[in-house]
Amino acid sequence: MRNDIFYKFLSFLSVTSILLLMQSCSKDGFLNVTPKDKLTDNTFWKTEQDADLALTGLYNNWDKYNNILYMDLITDNGYCQFPWEGGFTMMGNGSLNASNYGTQYFDYNNIRKYNNFLEKIEQIEMDAGKKSIYKAEARFLRAYDYFRKVQFYENIPLVVNTISNPLEAQLAPDPKSKIVDFILNELEEISNILPVANTIESRGHVSSGVALALKARLELYEKMYEEARADAKKVMQMPVYELFPDFRGLFLEENEGRNKESILSIIYIEDTYKNDLWQRILPAKEGGYSSISAVQSIVDAFEMKNGAAIDEPASGYNADKPFEGRDPRLDMTILHPGLWFNSRYFSSLDEGSPDYFQIAAAPRSGYNVLKYSKIVPSSLYNNGGNDIIVIRLAEVLLTFAEAAIESNNINAEVYEAINRVRRRVGMPDVDQSKYNSQAMLRELIRRERRVELAFEGLRYFDIKRWDIGAQVLDGPLYGSRFGSVDPLTGNITWADGRIKLEDRNFFPDRKYLLPIPQSELDANPNITQNLGY
Repeated sequence: MRNDIFYKFLSFLSVTSILLLMQSCSKDGFLNVTPKDKLTDNTFWKTEQDADLALTGLYNNWDKYNNILYMDLITDNGYCQFPWEGGFTMMGNGSLNASNYGTQYFDYNNIRKYNNFLEKIEQIEMDAGKKSIYKAEARFLRAYDYFRKVQFYENIPLVVNTISNPLEAQLAPDPKSKIVDFILNELEEISNILPVANTIESRGHVSSGVALALKARLELYEKMYEEARADAKKVMQMPVYELFPDFRGLFLEENEGRNKESILSIIYIEDTYKNDLWQRILPAKEGGYSSISAVQSIVDAFEMKNGAAIDEPASGYNADKPFEGRDPRLDMTILHPGLWFNSRYFSSLDEGSPDYFQIAAAPRSGYNVLKYSKIVPSSLYNNGGNDIIVIRLAEVLLTFAEAAIESNNINAEVYEAINRVRRRVGMPDVDQSKYNSQAMLRELIRRERRVELAFEGLRYFDIKRWDIGAQVLDGPLYGSRFGSVDPLTGNITWADGRIKLEDRNFFPDRKYLLPIPQSELDANPNITQNLGY
């Protein structure tokens, strides 16, 4: 039973959100200066219960599931057929600009909430240890917000105090290096304050492992390989985490109470703090919109069951039986033609089929996504309680391995970290005679990250740090081959050609950054637009 403070006070979210909204809303400038009405601060922040309520409010909307699953749709993993769903279609094909910028990550509303909490909680008399932990949680949420901002915009204002004067809000951006140093220092400090606990034990609160895992992720992104390796290893050695034995079940709501692999999740609760994930991800026949679709490139990335890539000689790959003998994660990640699903063979290639790719709510690519997919009654389409994993142990293992490979610290621990991830799904251990050099291991670890973490929001940042955008984000984007699925056997008769989704454009001068919204530029003359927009 979820019965800790976080869940006890979820019933008060509407009240808390109103209180915090009163503190954060302003039309005076992009950094959301203090409102002129001080009634809230004069009547709130008196008791420990106020601190409980305010902390709960910080966890409300600190992140959303679409920032995880939809992020892969702007990469060579996926496609969003509906431009109005967060603008991820435009973010993928490169057509975005300052007025049509896709999803907004530049906003400072949450930053102000975190700063306000850290200042106001000081005036509450409560247990010192508890107060320190509450502050550490708020500091993590702030660091996580800056982590995302620095990935998408790089040079941004670093604001760690609430601002009361509109003119003070018109700050010049700080260099990326300063933001990164701030995030890393914050995460290091709070990792020594927060308890060691998995998501089952922490019941929605962040923990020491969360701080170190995010720190290792950022260090990997910044090519701080020795530091990333060390921090990842600290998380790996925490006794509270373990790989969940069932890869498909790892992402299903019914296993949340026993899933010790999740390090950080966005918590959703039916009726109370719900999401519409299932309606977005399910096929049309099951009442979904197929908003989150896979593309051919990610299908091709999965190895054969024998550990060979499909383009390797003697791999055993058969282009006319493309889904046979593959890495088991393929059938647990992507709903492809001919796969048995909900008492039928999925058929997105045949006219007359409810899955046909040209139907409005069917996957335009011919491929749905299976991660998080679950057959649910229509009453739950927009009332889902499935938590969304943000960081998990498998990512940390692969971070450790990649950091060791890039720093040329290749030893048995590296192979074992990768093998632990592969063994979970029955894939063979890494062939050390084949993958015996930094170059070969780099190829392997990049493929392993891609297939293991597909549709978990990391692919874009991997492409960015490896700087492979010109190779994978430019040109035509394809879905499945044309063909026909036998409804009795699932066998596929393939035809010539394949589904073309769109032409994508990669602009190297943008350096993988998003455009700063025009409204933010208008509000602060000290901010300049990112290159290429």
